[in-house]
Amino acid sequence: MKRSSLLLATTSTALALWTTPASAGIDACGNIRLEDVGSCEIRGSVECTGGCSELGVYEKACATKLHTVCREDCTLLAEPTCTDECTTMCEGDCNAGINVICIHNCFGECSGSCEAHCTGSANKSQCIASCEANCDGECDIKCEPVVEASCYQHCVECCGGSCSAQANMDCQTSCQEEQFEQCEYELKADCEVACSGDGALFCDGEYVISGSELPACVAELIAEGVSGLEAEVDVEVGPDGAIAEASAGGCNVSGTQAGAFSTSVGLLAAAFAWLSRRKRSRETRPA
Repeated sequence: MKRSSLLLATTSTALALWTTPASAGIDACGNIRLEDVGSCEIRGSVECTGGCSELGVYEKACATKLHTVCREDCTLLAEPTCTDECTTMCEGDCNAGINVICIHNCFGECSGSCEAHCTGSANKSQCIASCEANCDGECDIKCEPVVEASCYQHCVECCGGSCSAQANMDCQTSCQEEQFEQCEYELKADCEVACSGDGALFCDGEYVISGSELPACVAELIAEGVSGLEAEVDVEVGPDGAIAEASAGGCNVSGTQAGAFSTSVGLLAAAFAWLSRRKRSRETRPA
């Protein structure tokens, strides 16, 4: 029987992000908030393995994941003094013509306290990641249902998300701390496995997602405002000829170039999908 081979070249796929207002977490990318990210890249092969080695690169991903886990136990209601003071300001702002949008304001208002909250923490960067993930998660929950609401309703829900996060901050950071190490090791294992196949997405050096979930995440990033792609994906298959060659070049998205951009991303996703199918085929093939 003729054997086939596939090479996924060491990949540096740079995704330059538009500067956009704060937005909810990206569902397909592990619900991580990405609007402050400078650049993202899909890493494959040796480069990817090296990127997986440091546990610190998983802090944001683990904090985002663990917020949902810990929310089952961290159920304190927002302090009335917090919400009352905040909503009083809402009325004044909206009456003054300030267009308050919940998702644009809530996270910044809440996360401004993270530096002070984590002062003296044994692992300050992990504490801040947990604090910001708590702000992010609570703000998303409160803000998502009020997209078409009035200014005042946006502002009130913004206050609710921020104040709810503040009320549960100690609970969240303590709960996450107990599970953080295990989470990081689990993501490290996932990342290392993905390096030899599907690859992993890193943004500003931090791990975001890997494996078969990666194409959906890339597609979501594009929908959220990715402005350019520089991709190099080489796929070579042996005599059975399932894929003779596939490659994706670089381009910027503006106006009529959007079609070419979609094609490049499609080739990238197709290469990942094809590799996953080949891996499953080898695993199930009779000896």
